[in-house]
Amino acid sequence: MKKLLAMLLALVLALGMLSGCGDGKTTSDEGTDKKNEAGSDAGGSDEGGQDTDASKDADTEAGGEGRNSVSKIAVLLPGSITDESWNQTAYEGLQQIETMGDFQTNYTENVGSNDMEAVFRSYCEEGYDFVIGHGAQYGDACCRVAEDYPDVNFFITGNAPEDIPAEELPGNIMFADYRECEGAYVCGVVAALMTKSNKVGYVGGGNNTTQQSDKNAFIEGVASVSSDIEVKTVITGTFDDSALGKETAIAMIEDGVDVILQTCDHTGLGVLEACSEKGVYCLGYTTDQSGLVKEGLCLTSMLIDIPFMISSQIDLIKAGGYGGQSFPGLHDGVVSMSGYSSEVPAEVQQQVDEVVEKIKSGELVITPNYSEN
Repeated sequence: MKKLLAMLLALVLALGMLSGCGDGKTTSDEGTDKKNEAGSDAGGSDEGGQDTDASKDADTEAGGEGRNSVSKIAVLLPGSITDESWNQTAYEGLQQIETMGDFQTNYTENVGSNDMEAVFRSYCEEGYDFVIGHGAQYGDACCRVAEDYPDVNFFITGNAPEDIPAEELPGNIMFADYRECEGAYVCGVVAALMTKSNKVGYVGGGNNTTQQSDKNAFIEGVASVSSDIEVKTVITGTFDDSALGKETAIAMIEDGVDVILQTCDHTGLGVLEACSEKGVYCLGYTTDQSGLVKEGLCLTSMLIDIPFMISSQIDLIKAGGYGGQSFPGLHDGVVSMSGYSSEVPAEVQQQVDEVVEKIKSGELVITPNYSEN
């Protein structure tokens, strides 16, 4: 009897231990299932929250299958949608997408460097399947996030980070390395042909590759006309301070500058205001900004068709295999020049038009120069 009781007690203890082990494994499985469920909206991950090699290979072999449809779209903006420029046209692109189908859209303004990654992740976690970083400055943060969400498509309106080899860029990001510098070069030619003081100026916004490239291309355009013209340049460090833009432009004007190109969004509105008040020529950015200054002062504007650039991504996603790099510019109309002011003589217009045609044809190649010097 004692032996029987001992055997029964051992059996009960053994069953209890097996039951306890079973409960622990079930809890672990439930936790993994929740991560995978969240990952199905945001890309799928293993228990450590990182993409498995198998999921990456499957996504690659399928050419991005599972990423060929779009329903929820979000845009991260460096400034305000009322800047009459870069951010406003991106917002208009988002509105254009809404007319193309049944899409849910959202945007976040004034997303600075400290918040970029968190905002990207927030949209992915909320089930957005197409997330746009509007500017080259979003590239690094997007690369850090994209690998965790392989079923989400990302679009950066700017060049890829220079410190990441092309073969190591996440396959679910499209970088539009658009040749804004081509328009800036043309603006440099206009400024050089129109200056009377032999001093012209450039005012940029945030210190990123696009702004540095615009600055350097503007300088090259001026130099192509005359090496005797002095070019004053300032990168303000912000796209959202019109008071600083005005202050910067006034300082240039007081130094003798009589033509200014600005590429700095809301900060640029201050530049335009200063030019209008002082009767100084200016060159607009992203949209035709002639209506923002006194008649005749805006010689021309460098136009960027951001609404088209953003809305056209939907068809590319649906076609499959989305990701990589594109290089739009003057040749395909993504970059263009607005009409000339009445102040621009016909012979100057002809000279500038010839430069534009040479760039379009490839006879004249404007290479992006991201140097801060």
